[in-house]
Amino acid sequence: MLKILCVCGCGLGSSFAIEMTAKTVLKKLEIDADIEHTTVSEANAFKSDIILTSKIFADILNADASEEEKKRVIILNRLTDKAEIEQKIVAFLKEREIKELNHE
Repeated sequence: MLKILCVCGCGLGSSFAIEMTAKTVLKKLEIDADIEHTTVSEANAFKSDIILTSKIFADILNADASEEEKKRVIILNRLTDKAEIEQKIVAFLKEREIKELNHE
């Protein structure tokens, strides 16, 4: 199962909004995923396949990350834009040939 983490500064507001939007997108795509939200300071304590966040928090997460860890961070320009989240998740999965897309 795909593990997705939504990250913001306090782990409540924008990360929760990203999570709710991403859940809608994942349901539409028929992707089975475990999705949670957390703070940027706690994100590295979680094991995840994808991290959805804004650029400012991506920069923080990537500061000490390995090249492989950096690949899992998806930067969102519009945190609750379903089309953007769908496009970026699908591109991420296709690029890595992850077989979570049930309809392919």
